[in-house]
Amino acid sequence: MRKPIFCLFLLFTFRIHAQEIYSFDYSLTVNQSGTTLSSPFSGGINSAQIQTIDLDGDEIEEWVIWDINSRQLQVYKKSGDTFTHLPELSYFFPSDIAGFLILADFDFDGKKDLFTSTPLGIKAYKNTSIGSTIFWEVAQNFLKIDNSGNIQANNLDTPLIQDLDGDGDLDLVIFNFASGDYLEFYENTSMDRKGSPDIDGFAFPETHWGNFEFCGCGDIAFGATCSGIDLRTLSDENDRIQHAGGHSILYRDFDGDGVSDLVLGRDECSTLYFLPNQGDEENALFSNFTNELSTYGRLPEFPIFHAAQEINEELIISLNTNESAINYGIDFQQSLIKLDRNGQEMDGFLQDQMIDLGENSRPIYIGNKNAGSIFALSNQLINGQIISKQSIFELDEGSFQKLDVLNTPLDELELIDAQNILFNDIDGVHHNLVSGIRYINGIPSQSIYELNEDQSQFLPTEWEGYQPNRGDYLQFFHFEERDYLLVAAQNGSLDLYQMDFSKKTSMLVEDDFLGFEDNPANRNLTIAVDGKTLPDLYAVDQNGLLIKITNFMNSAARTDIQIKISEENHPTRLGRNTWIALVRPIFEGNPDLILGTRAGGLIYLKAEESPTPPNENEFQIRFFPNPSEGPIKILSNLPAKGRLVNALGQVLLENIEIKSNQELEIQGSFLTPGLYILQLEVDGKFTTSRKIWMK
Repeated sequence: MRKPIFCLFLLFTFRIHAQEIYSFDYSLTVNQSGTTLSSPFSGGINSAQIQTIDLDGDEIEEWVIWDINSRQLQVYKKSGDTFTHLPELSYFFPSDIAGFLILADFDFDGKKDLFTSTPLGIKAYKNTSIGSTIFWEVAQNFLKIDNSGNIQANNLDTPLIQDLDGDGDLDLVIFNFASGDYLEFYENTSMDRKGSPDIDGFAFPETHWGNFEFCGCGDIAFGATCSGIDLRTLSDENDRIQHAGGHSILYRDFDGDGVSDLVLGRDECSTLYFLPNQGDEENALFSNFTNELSTYGRLPEFPIFHAAQEINEELIISLNTNESAINYGIDFQQSLIKLDRNGQEMDGFLQDQMIDLGENSRPIYIGNKNAGSIFALSNQLINGQIISKQSIFELDEGSFQKLDVLNTPLDELELIDAQNILFNDIDGVHHNLVSGIRYINGIPSQSIYELNEDQSQFLPTEWEGYQPNRGDYLQFFHFEERDYLLVAAQNGSLDLYQMDFSKKTSMLVEDDFLGFEDNPANRNLTIAVDGKTLPDLYAVDQNGLLIKITNFMNSAARTDIQIKISEENHPTRLGRNTWIALVRPIFEGNPDLILGTRAGGLIYLKAEESPTPPNENEFQIRFFPNPSEGPIKILSNLPAKGRLVNALGQVLLENIEIKSNQELEIQGSFLTPGLYILQLEVDGKFTTSRKIWMK
């Protein structure tokens, strides 16, 4: 029987460059269903609040998307129907965007300003950009009533900020959820007080703007409260909270009469509501609703809360929910819909130009920076059910190709939030594991499975000494001839176990390892181990700050991973959930990082290399397998020209061109067993040789 051959690498290196700087990689392409994606590594979209603004001074507005679900901010350049992701521009926005994002010019200087949610209400930033250099400064920490307190706003709402009374400053309309589900109008008093537009004061609110109350899905009371009281005789006494969920508001003229109308959404409703305005621009009055627009046709249905935005005579409708897919059976791969004025509907709008795998994409990577595959598990809607499904992207010559994945043993488990773990233990036994959440009679529990020997079925497995908790993220590694397990918990803590796979046991070595402990500020902890002799740890939590701990079994010192943008380095600003996969270098250096997101997408970060070119002492070359029974693969970090000679000095092959960082395969079937020498002239500067054994 032919014995398996383990690949041995001949690696010659003399210096390692320690760097923690990364950049966005634009060189990689992704092909999916025969199409090259324009924005493959943008991170996916779940719940898009879309705004537009000119950020580069070319008088063409970019699309800014705030995803309230994943807490990612994305910027796109639109050219025709093509969207190009501009990830660096996200780093020039305020870091405390939360709840909602609205871009509107409050001082009428021609530059859109920014409004977002704060625990105190609504925070405003003034746009102080010069040309393509982007700046924001705080204009108001919270909007307030003249000579009174702050204006309270629900962070799940998207308020209406617009000049509604025609006096040249921006007014405010928000839902009052504390004493009834109705709109309140706050008049901006800046023009009256000082003759120039500002946002430094508002009048006390006028209740029931538009003359209605939102009672429930498909139930809107016009001219009366939900309990039937005439609004003309209504007192302000009502201490019962009617609805504390979210709302979306779009105020545009949709029926062509020159007066703005309302399109409303509410968090538990499956459709939007169109309210034609029976009044005028300064005195809105609504008396009926419908679920269709004369210009766009019938409004689409989603399982839950969504919002609308009209851009260039197209209506873009998106989910606007914080909920998980499993709770409502949400298809997050189709969370954006575009309607044109011919009534044509496009599902998955913009998402078809990026990797968007639904929800909670957890990648692993097998291979190196030259060639390999991404295996990503994500929550997808399959046959009416949310389950973890695998997607595969194969890298070859700088391009990823998405492969078709049919039914797999994983599908039979019907897990959600699944993690795939591939690990060779210290005895050389390979383990293909899956950890995920399984619902039995509606009760979720974390379960672990291992693929059986004939790879036909995942079977339950457990290790004495470790009890899985919901949301645990696992990483195995070797250290000093022992197997270890790191368990990153959703509460932010990290525990270290020593493993014995042969006995199926685990022993807790240290809880709250490396100072990671239960902390509400550091939820959603995930990790990745670079399994070197002295392993390194990468970690990230809900704050989106990616860190590295070098040689973590001997040191707890943390280093921030920095993103290089315009020759400056910035800490990462990732979303509320991130999962890390390492793309190992061909030779030495830091790995590239593939980051999975809550929005079901992927982000690719490239490790920045030293600008100093390698010299003779840094020449690195690999032959594999070595010894070999057939083809020999060669990788070199420098261009070289080689010739192959046998032990007697006879030249067998010559003028072998070896390109830097590109795999070369030599067919060795004609070679008899024995020793061979590959003589190399490296980069035209020096010569060297390496031994190759044939079996």
